[in-house]
Amino acid sequence: MSDLRKVIIDETELEVDGSMTLIQACEEAGIEIPRFCYHERLSIAGNCRMCLVEIVGGPPKPAASCAMQVRDLRPGPEGQPPVVKTSSPMVKKAREGVMEFLLINHPLDGINEEWISDKSRFV
Repeated sequence: MSDLRKVIIDETELEVDGSMTLIQACEEAGIEIPRFCYHERLSIAGNCRMCLVEIVGGPPKPAASCAMQVRDLRPGPEGQPPVVKTSSPMVKKAREGVMEFLLINHPLDGINEEWISDKSRFV
């Protein structure tokens, strides 16, 4: 028996299994979420933080979509389905911060020199 839940992801209403993670529900909606550490065959680590999404009416900070299940979302104040935003300004800023942190700790210059590239396409 499945536990179907309604959720609105980027203005698209879906009905998905409550045991799905938000990243899986987003994929079902055709929305690609950036990730470095998530793979459906591995245990959930949630370490890279690139898969952040905004839960409207939820915590005031982005949530890791790989580590949160659809059943964990609370409905809106009048019982409407929970709303998830994958490209809001808050999410974009958070992902930029995560990427900046990762690049500070793992500079691209060494990679370019190792692979004989003139310059990085990411800079």
